[in-house]
Amino acid sequence: MKNTLKEKLARGEKPLGTFVNTGSAAVVECLGCTGLDFVILDNEHSPIETETTATLVRAAECRGLTPLARVREISRPAILKLLDVGVQGLIIPDVRGVEDARRIIRYAKYAPLGQRGFCPSRKDGWGPVPQAMSYFNSQTLLIPQCETAEALAEIEAITALPGVDGIFIGPFDLSISLGIPGEFENPAFRAALERILAACRSAGKPCLIFAGDGTAAAHRFSQGFDAVAMGQDATLLISG
Repeated sequence: MKNTLKEKLARGEKPLGTFVNTGSAAVVECLGCTGLDFVILDNEHSPIETETTATLVRAAECRGLTPLARVREISRPAILKLLDVGVQGLIIPDVRGVEDARRIIRYAKYAPLGQRGFCPSRKDGWGPVPQAMSYFNSQTLLIPQCETAEALAEIEAITALPGVDGIFIGPFDLSISLGIPGEFENPAFRAALERILAACRSAGKPCLIFAGDGTAAAHRFSQGFDAVAMGQDATLLISG
């Protein structure tokens, strides 16, 4: 497993991706033909489960896309299963503070960073290679979402944690949590984005964000975000 998204971020490139909600391996392959850098296989807001995720990971790999997945919940099985089928990064929703982030690290990272259980699986070709634990710790991106007022209140502590590899902002849920749903130009919301960006910069970690379309994605890049997930496969198909 070679995480090309991590390499692009380290080089200062501006990766662009999208969410996958349809569960179609053919759609993922087609997305890989468009020049996108990554896909987020959505196990939270779609019917996609782990078995389908494994098929979508294969489709992404064959077209040079970095496969990330959004987990359904903060739990050991939800996190462990997705990592074992070979996703190269996890987007973690509904984080409520630094204690949630510590729990995520414990489930997702091998010792000494965490307590992830080891088992030969698809990710390592079903080989008994516990010596590869440090490799997977370095190659697997663990990215909590900042989409709650509680996470925002502790964002500096969250980003500073060893094992957290970046932050993903869910603008809609964050604005709702702040009591200003959809008011993305509200000074309070803009201040929240600036605070999250500053925390990521201070920790030396990338900050990713969702955007609804190409115009919004370009705007987010101009604001200094390191990567953007633009829309989802279904909306892209409808727009097309």
